[in-house]
Amino acid sequence: MTIRVVLGEDNVLVREGVRALLDSYDDVDVVGVAADAPSLLSTAAEHEPDVVVTDIKMPPDFRLEGIDCAHAIRESHPGTGVVVLSAHDDEAYAIALLGRGQSGLAYLLKDRIAQGDELVRAIREVAAGGSAIDPVIAERLSGRRDAAAADREILDMMSQGLGYEQMAERLGTTQEAVDGRVTELFRRMAAEGGSAAAVDELKRLHAAVVQKESAASSLRSYVPSQVAERLATGEVAQEELEVTVLFSDIRGFSTIAERLSAREIAEIVGRHLGAMAEVVAEHGGTIDKFQGDAVMAIFGAPDPLPDHAERALRCAIAMQAREGELNAEGWGAEHLDGLHVGIGLNTGLVVAGAVGGGGRLEYTVIGDAVNVAQRLQSEAEGGEIVASASTVSAAPSIAVELVGVRTVKGREESVEVFRVITG
Repeated sequence: MTIRVVLGEDNVLVREGVRALLDSYDDVDVVGVAADAPSLLSTAAEHEPDVVVTDIKMPPDFRLEGIDCAHAIRESHPGTGVVVLSAHDDEAYAIALLGRGQSGLAYLLKDRIAQGDELVRAIREVAAGGSAIDPVIAERLSGRRDAAAADREILDMMSQGLGYEQMAERLGTTQEAVDGRVTELFRRMAAEGGSAAAVDELKRLHAAVVQKESAASSLRSYVPSQVAERLATGEVAQEELEVTVLFSDIRGFSTIAERLSAREIAEIVGRHLGAMAEVVAEHGGTIDKFQGDAVMAIFGAPDPLPDHAERALRCAIAMQAREGELNAEGWGAEHLDGLHVGIGLNTGLVVAGAVGGGGRLEYTVIGDAVNVAQRLQSEAEGGEIVASASTVSAAPSIAVELVGVRTVKGREESVEVFRVITG
């Protein structure tokens, strides 16, 4: 007999991998796939398969859709068994699935997919009306202090990966009797000691975690990922750090922009800033801010880096190389042959942290070192990188040549300036 399976998994690579695995068995036929909870329910209703295999978390909310779908499918299609695949080895999730007293359900850890026939064994078990639980979970439940001897006997066999037929043979009883014992066992586990309420609390806490992670993911679109993680845990305090600050700016862009439409300007600046941000990230830097076509990046904050000066200089060299590639690719604008960037760097002590007021905070660095870096950037010609002595002395492997001593606007003390040799 061929077992007809519907597969629910939002990750296309995992979904196709599991499909290929199941198609390798002669007695299993994948008749439908779904990428989210609503389509899984509709696909199961359309095909009425023998078994549904689903991830525990699926779109739209990535909470416990797999468990909710499993219960809904078992209620509306009693002839369909469900295997829930999960990355969670917490027994509470298994009890949430199996604790309602429904048979024809299986809870299997995703690690089992690549281990022999574990998945197909679970599929065959629920297709026959039985239930299954991952051996790791069963072993943990068997070791609970409140597990009675009879319960421990059942759980020990499940932890060995035995199916209903083997369990019935060992116990000298029928598979129907084994199913009754398993069903009653998990129903009792869900009810005893407030576990039924604990399952609901588990769902609530899980939803809170998902919501928090979703908020953090959105936040990462607007602030550096390292800062987003600290904001999520409330760990953004002001601190004094030695960092290297990098400023870059497109030379003569105001003149260029006069000949372009607003849409062309937006597309060009977006492409330029996106490329520069990628290079900064590749070198371990943090984008502090974009100001028009200018970039401010920090190396050494919010996470300290012992080699921040060298990273920043190598990043500047890579930024100039990337700009050259963009120019070679072309900008698609009639009056624009290429863009030329000037870059300035300086190393020194800053105060890093959240600053601001009026209900708006911004993570940034403040100090004389920042002002010097910005002024040095204004000294650089298009295609040029200039850096202070404090930066080049901390990165002796980078080739430089002395430009001379410069008086920086707004600062009494002069700065010794070097040009980075890129060719």
